[in-house]
Amino acid sequence: MTFRALKDFGTEHLPCKRFESNAAYYYLMLIAFFLFESFKEDVTAPVIRLKTYATTVRRIIVDIAAKVVHKAGRICLKITRAIADRLHIFQLWHNCNHVFPIITS
Repeated sequence: MTFRALKDFGTEHLPCKRFESNAAYYYLMLIAFFLFESFKEDVTAPVIRLKTYATTVRRIIVDIAAKVVHKAGRICLKITRAIADRLHIFQLWHNCNHVFPIITS
């Protein structure tokens, strides 16, 4: 992990004037960054390189044209075939739904 990746994920400036509030904000940002890096490694590995920054992941996966449709009691996300093929949507969906548990002992 590089410091630049953490700065890209969060902010460069701390939002509060008090040290305790800034410390809590920083620790929560570290936890969120760890979860993001774990998500990148476990779920998005077939689509995105592991060394990409958060803004790149946002641009590639989140910023896509899609339409949410309610039909027959189901909610569907409609995307074009080109986006589905480029992002390997079915692989990402499978990876999201079949996560390995963390074994602790």
